[in-house]
Amino acid sequence: MHGPALVPDVEADRVPTMNGIPIVPLTGPVNFLDALEPEPVYRMPAEYNTNHTAVQIIKEEETLQLEAYELGGVWLIGYGHLMLEGEKDVITEAEADAFLRDDLHWCEGAIERYVDVPVTLNEFSAMVAFCYNVGSGKTRKSSIVKRVNIDDRPGAADAFLLWNRMNGVVMSALAKRRARERTLFITP
Repeated sequence: MHGPALVPDVEADRVPTMNGIPIVPLTGPVNFLDALEPEPVYRMPAEYNTNHTAVQIIKEEETLQLEAYELGGVWLIGYGHLMLEGEKDVITEAEADAFLRDDLHWCEGAIERYVDVPVTLNEFSAMVAFCYNVGSGKTRKSSIVKRVNIDDRPGAADAFLLWNRMNGVVMSALAKRRARERTLFITP
């Protein structure tokens, strides 16, 4: 088990390469917990809830922290829940799951507002998982959302990989997380 998840600060201009070959993973291991569609099915984001596969990715990447911890000047608890004034600094796993559900609803709402084209459940869920990590403001401005909205799905998928740095440094944990989200995004 590793420590709390990292949060990227900005979107990079490009995927890091050496001699033209990406030096970050392009795909990552995903345990698909939901039935996969033989062909992509596209619906508006408001018709979806985050699938179990994305929730599992979030839980594995964030790791469960039952005691409050500081990261980047903010206090978090559970599965990376941003603590609000007056919330307890020690919680149960059930309380962490409740925070996760509430925070997922917030991210689902953000994707509903920002994405104005039909998407697959896996595309929606991957974007929600991304939003959960970076926040709704960065999600709204991301190339992921911009490219999805112009129906550039390959570009949107690759744009996940641009969010792997903290303070300008590529972080292995973020690169792996983005590769997993990208894998979910590109799977029908």
